[in-house]
Amino acid sequence: MKLEAVGIGRIFFRNGHGTNYFHAVNATDFVLQPGKLTEIVGRSGSGKTTFLHMLSGLLTPSEGKVLLDGTDLYAMDDNRRSLLRNQHIGIIPQGQTGLAGLTVLENVLAPAAMYGGDPASRRQRASELLKLVGISDLEDVFANELSGGEVRRMSIARALINDPQIVMADEPTGDLDDENTEIVLQLLRAIAHEDGVAVLLVTHEKEAEAYADALYRMSGGFLTREEK
Repeated sequence: MKLEAVGIGRIFFRNGHGTNYFHAVNATDFVLQPGKLTEIVGRSGSGKTTFLHMLSGLLTPSEGKVLLDGTDLYAMDDNRRSLLRNQHIGIIPQGQTGLAGLTVLENVLAPAAMYGGDPASRRQRASELLKLVGISDLEDVFANELSGGEVRRMSIARALINDPQIVMADEPTGDLDDENTEIVLQLLRAIAHEDGVAVLLVTHEKEAEAYADALYRMSGGFLTREEK
């Protein structure tokens, strides 16, 4: 599955002296390749998360198009776009997200609930993912009892439960120690190389560059390709 951005940019309006808007992301073209881990690095506030949200169907660009296998995501209505995103795009958000009243296993299974299928198979897949991220012993613990790093790993498992063809990870190792950071980065590289998934990793961590197949830098809303 090919994801392509054609001239997308994002302007935000604000009150204040002088100009009343700023370019969070300047118009740019971009292609996310299947089977590769593509990394975007940059400081906080450089536009990385805004760019990821536009690519994933969460934030309408001010200009340009986002094409998923040639289909314009933002020409769809909200319901159809949400359905397509849930089926094909796994999003690992920057913040700590989890439904406090559900167990870890229930949180991971939540995106798969609307698609039917065999409950036993879904549960087995969820358990496998929790083992991969190192929290299989926490299946029956409620989300509000987890540490920040455990919530982060639960979010990673949840993003992969529908076996997406595209994965977008926004600072997925932000709350993790060195050992679990390596586990997560190896997992993202493996699903790209072994499963043919198109993976986009947005991070400010220098260590992650060793895992990337393609490297970009976002600075002041401008995206540029860097040599590895």
